[in-house]
Amino acid sequence: MTDLEELPLSELFDVHARIQREFARRGVSRTSGAIHGEVGEGLALAVYGRALPPPGTKAYDLVDAQRRLIQVKTRTLPKDDHRIFQFHSLDFDVAVCIRFDRDSNELEWAREFDNSELRSLVSPHAQGPRLPMGRTHANGRDVTSTFRAAYNALRGS
Repeated sequence: MTDLEELPLSELFDVHARIQREFARRGVSRTSGAIHGEVGEGLALAVYGRALPPPGTKAYDLVDAQRRLIQVKTRTLPKDDHRIFQFHSLDFDVAVCIRFDRDSNELEWAREFDNSELRSLVSPHAQGPRLPMGRTHANGRDVTSTFRAAYNALRGS
């Protein structure tokens, strides 16, 4: 195993690119975006089924078996960091918010919101509606165990 601390930056970029290609080959990632966001969408597909829209679709990330439009928001943060979930719009039926621990890569929790509940919880902002982390975790439907099971299956554990 290579000691990453010893590699020059150019080689780190090469390793990173190779890892991104391997994520794509395994079907974990469809774009070069943040991997946890891609994993969150893949988990939602495993949980809800049906199909992912083409990469770059803005209003939603998944169409489920009931033909609902689902928006998936994923944050990867240190344990005690409380930020926001940012939405471009609320033009979907269901939102799923997932939080991963940055240090351990463990799925901490996942919450599901129907559109009307989400609308009652978000705060307006020039860049789009925002949902604070505390409000997210305290509301919605807890779907952590279902998403954790899908995550463990993806990881092979």
